[in-house]
Amino acid sequence: MAGTSTARTSPGTLQAAIVEIERLRTLVEASKLINSSIESDKLFDSILEVARRELDVERGTLYFLDHARGEIWSKIASGLQSSEIRLPIGKGLAGTVAASGEAIILHDAYADPRFDPSSDVKSGFKTRSMLSVPIHNRDGAIVGVLQLLNKRSGEFGRRDLDFLEALSDHMAIAMENALLHLSAMERDRMLRELQLGREIQSRLLPPPPDDIPGIEISASCIPCYEVGGDYFDFIRLDSGELAFALGDVSGKGVSAAMIMSGVQAAYRLGAPVVRDLPNLVERLNTLIYRGAGGRKYVTFFCGVYDPHTGGLRYTNAGHNPPLLVKNGIAQRLDTTGTPIGILPQGRFGEAATVIEPGATLVLYTDGFVEAENPDEEQYGMSRWTATVLEAASGPVAELPAHLNRLITAYEDGAKPLDDKTMVVMRRLG
Repeated sequence: MAGTSTARTSPGTLQAAIVEIERLRTLVEASKLINSSIESDKLFDSILEVARRELDVERGTLYFLDHARGEIWSKIASGLQSSEIRLPIGKGLAGTVAASGEAIILHDAYADPRFDPSSDVKSGFKTRSMLSVPIHNRDGAIVGVLQLLNKRSGEFGRRDLDFLEALSDHMAIAMENALLHLSAMERDRMLRELQLGREIQSRLLPPPPDDIPGIEISASCIPCYEVGGDYFDFIRLDSGELAFALGDVSGKGVSAAMIMSGVQAAYRLGAPVVRDLPNLVERLNTLIYRGAGGRKYVTFFCGVYDPHTGGLRYTNAGHNPPLLVKNGIAQRLDTTGTPIGILPQGRFGEAATVIEPGATLVLYTDGFVEAENPDEEQYGMSRWTATVLEAASGPVAELPAHLNRLITAYEDGAKPLDDKTMVVMRRLG
């Protein structure tokens, strides 16, 4: 008709519009998946399949950032058998994207020096092209990388990048939720393991013997964390004597507990057969020095008590001096030994005393002396000695709990800084 024109849409433009509509539908599909309640691994696997199908690629991988280890890792991979992949941030294309926060398109992967072919060598897969985009959270921080390999139909282009970046925006929230869930699960797992470790460690501490003639004994061990590096032991010798020990590993937690378990095993093997205490402690020193290379040490007190005479032989390897209380006087059981494990050859001596009838021996770790109140003031040795002197006449069975309560009251809510372990021995009569 004259004066009338009809606008026509080219087939190419129409096809492009159809593609964009389909991709919008795909993004809606991905959004619905993200808002669903399905388990996170299945969720991410499903989203990867959406991306893989939409962009017609052979493989896809979703990487999470592990800031603590400086790595990216993935157990989610589409188009291949899934297994955990770990890469240093900055290494390979995915690591480079994680470090820079910039997307990368490669049309010929092997022509780019940033490409690391080692995974191809291991798997037999041949990477030709690659599209890799960072995943940012709402604060702009990078939480992951989404990577697709080998587009089947043509090359990766701007529209593919736009689509994948839009998809990554949808994935960011789900990734953060998944990471929070993984962190919570890991914390729960570690807590269960630490609780089990504490239970095992407490069972390894022997009950105070109640059948040694003429002496009453009690003990307690309260770790600062779930597990700790304090330790006590009692061993009845064939001679009728009682061997006993108390130790404190430098540091706290799992590493200290592992060192102390080695000390405990070696002491239990050696105490029944090695009468010479400095020789016994030197053997422990060699064991710990070789195992920890001087990076860990143990303050250690061990003694042998003769219930018939009240005689006590002892060696103090750098430990807080036990207090022997009698008639309102506290005798410090000091010797000049070095802590176990700090030197390849230690210096250990032996001393002797007598526990008189009615005297009370209190062994303790530095968690009592170094306890701090909210003003960060330590309890201190002088105050601790006075406290022990005042309490020493009380029932032996109640002394550890009583002294622990006094220190807890002094801390007044301040976080304990160290394990607290105590052994109390009183000669009757």
